Amino acid sequence: MDDLLEDLPLLDLLSAADAVRMHAPGTLEFSHPHEKAADAVVDGYAVDGGRLLLTFWHDRLHEVIYQTPAESAEDAARRNDRLFAHYGQGDGWTEILDNGWGKTYRRADEQRYALWSYAMDVTTFGTMEFHQVQW
Repeated sequence: MDDLLEDLPLLDLLSAADAVRMHAPGTLEFSHPHEKAADAVVDGYAVDGGRLLLTFWHDRLHEVIYQTPAESAEDAARRNDRLFAHYGQGDGWTEILDNGWGKTYRRADEQRYALWSYAMDVTTFGTMEFHQVQW
């Protein structure tokens, strides 16, 4: 899993859609409108260890979903530590809710959210602006 952890793409939220797509994190599998958010598009990319779902809204990257299940709890913890550090950008995270299948987090500055489904081992990072639109 160490190689997969090192190769897992780390993206910058609010990056321009064209720039992200130009340096695609993997092989594009699909692109379609978002189910819940008007004017948003979801691109699915095959990457080592699974898939990334990238949501673009108003021509910016607003959400990244890592469908990259780990082989062990230790690997999942190491992967999540790396992801939370990257998307935290120096700010800490506060756990908001544990609903029995996953946990919801807010970054200290309240500008980002994260979801970790420990039942499916899927981790999501996004902007609060987009979170409010889709829910």
